[in-house]
Amino acid sequence: MVHSLGEGGFLYLFLALFQPFEISEWHDPNKYFKLLGFAFVTATATFTHRQFIPRLFPSFHAEKNWVVWKELFSVLLLILIITIGNVFFGAAIFKWQFGFRTFLIFFGWVLGVAIFPITFWVLSDYIYQLKKFSQPIEIQHKNDETISETLKLIAENEKDFLELKKHELLYIESSDNYSTIYYRKDGIATKVLIRSSLTRLESQISDTNIVRTHRSYIANLSHVIKISGNAQGFKLHFENPESIIPVARKYSQIIERWR
Repeated sequence: MVHSLGEGGFLYLFLALFQPFEISEWHDPNKYFKLLGFAFVTATATFTHRQFIPRLFPSFHAEKNWVVWKELFSVLLLILIITIGNVFFGAAIFKWQFGFRTFLIFFGWVLGVAIFPITFWVLSDYIYQLKKFSQPIEIQHKNDETISETLKLIAENEKDFLELKKHELLYIESSDNYSTIYYRKDGIATKVLIRSSLTRLESQISDTNIVRTHRSYIANLSHVIKISGNAQGFKLHFENPESIIPVARKYSQIIERWR
């Protein structure tokens, strides 16, 4: 609410001091009071956009799904809401005629006033998202009673397979029609190539700690020692052997467990 009132106050001061869009030509003793109405409508619009729109579309506005085009779309939606509100206010106070031309003119006015705050808003949010997780986060793992359970990964021919303990698996990397399984056996880093798609192997795994992180990777999150990156792309770090596994945006929800 405070931010919205501040934005409305900024607009009022801008209109009152600089009097753009032929406001200086108004000869009305109540001019400054009427300008306050535009500021109030704008504050109400920004409050509605900030508080209610994200609740109607939570997935679209989720921080983990943030991208620049969504931010720009959100800003354009805000301008549209402000324009509609002020056009109705103008029609009530100044008897403006409703019409596409009136709407376009006012949309241009709103955009002209808001262009600099919009640029600052988008760039600030972009920098914030880039800096998030810019410092790697160290992971402290709790004891897991399921780590001693056996995992059996079967190749497409149904004959070749790899059987190991869940805690031994590090990650699996797709290699065209094959998959390379990286694991530790008796403390020694090992890998084996089997003929199977990553999706097929994924269907053989039922463990919340062993998950798909990328179209080319399945990772055992129990071995992640730190996370780096940001909303544009996270990375999982493994210690032995030292490896970095990417996390695709569609799988970025797995990062939430460490936030």
